[in-house]
Amino acid sequence: MLMEARQQQILELLNRRKSVTVKELSQVLFVSPATVRRDLSVMEKMGMIKRSHGGAVLFETNNNETSSWVREQENIHKKKKIAKLALDFFRPDCSVFLDSSSSAGAVIPLLKSLPCTVITNGLKNALLLSQQCPAKIYITGGTVNSQSSSVVGSDTIQQLEQLNTDLAMVSCGGLTVNNGVMDASFEQAVLKRAMLSHAKVRVLLCDSSKFGISLLCRTCGFDQVDYILTDCDPGEDFLLAAARGGCEVLWNNP
Repeated sequence: MLMEARQQQILELLNRRKSVTVKELSQVLFVSPATVRRDLSVMEKMGMIKRSHGGAVLFETNNNETSSWVREQENIHKKKKIAKLALDFFRPDCSVFLDSSSSAGAVIPLLKSLPCTVITNGLKNALLLSQQCPAKIYITGGTVNSQSSSVVGSDTIQQLEQLNTDLAMVSCGGLTVNNGVMDASFEQAVLKRAMLSHAKVRVLLCDSSKFGISLLCRTCGFDQVDYILTDCDPGEDFLLAAARGGCEVLWNNP
């Protein structure tokens, strides 16, 4: 089994159990304890997990921005469902703010034949766009955050505030009825507010695992988003809160 496949299995196991020992992983993966320890060391350096005595634990992420690798692996099928909805908001030659999220990244493969202008702070998303889409791509300047594969900071915000687009498409870390859109990182929250405030149509990509999750930073209220795209019915409380803010919630029925 390749290292990447082992890492994904380790992460899936930690998502279910929160902690696991080297001995258990060795038995599940059919590899030696030494191989498991090497995998865990690599994963810790990449920000996927935190090593503990004799094993590993899942990062508690309520107030910490998770690594881009972790975000890419989480809820992939949900993000693909949302991406199909998101495609309807793109038009030929439109201009788009696209954040660094894996949810936004899931939309990119669907844009293969659609010429548009994309401004992003996502390093991986910019690369993916350049490889798969006929888009004109602008990446913001600023400070590189290797944890999230994004560019952030005051320089990034200043650049975004000089631009206006047809569409902003951003994700979030959490969504609550009382506080609206939440994120773990102050820098990401400010950046997303800038994108939303300089776009004609504002779209939030939010899979159902984020409903009810409260984080350190309040990015914005429901009144600063036009549409929320998700993978299932979020429930009456969220629908009412969104409606009060003039926001429409869309999802694909199974």
